[in-house]
Amino acid sequence: MILSGAALAFSGFAATSITMDRHYADIHGRGKEAPAATRLRLRALGWIGLLLSFMACIGASGWHLGPVLWCGILSLAAWTVTLLLQYHPRRVMQSAWIGIPAALLATTLLLRT
Repeated sequence: MILSGAALAFSGFAATSITMDRHYADIHGRGKEAPAATRLRLRALGWIGLLLSFMACIGASGWHLGPVLWCGILSLAAWTVTLLLQYHPRRVMQSAWIGIPAALLATTLLLRT
């Protein structure tokens, strides 16, 4: 569950960061801006990913340690997204789309055992 929480946090931060004009232009080319509908959709998906990450951390460690674990995972995910946006901006999109199936796979494997 911790792995799925980390993958969802990374995907959530990636989705919300892509809505910024500068990061969107870094990925799609200078001078391009995200349409309003795309921006709204990505922000909503980002917040949903962060919320699901919180739920995964609560499920993994309970209400006493879950929020603390979530804060740590959020810090690591934010640093990772920030570094990727600086050095390989196009990899952020690829990694974010990989993070969602990885979270589902980790949760499915954990629930089977």
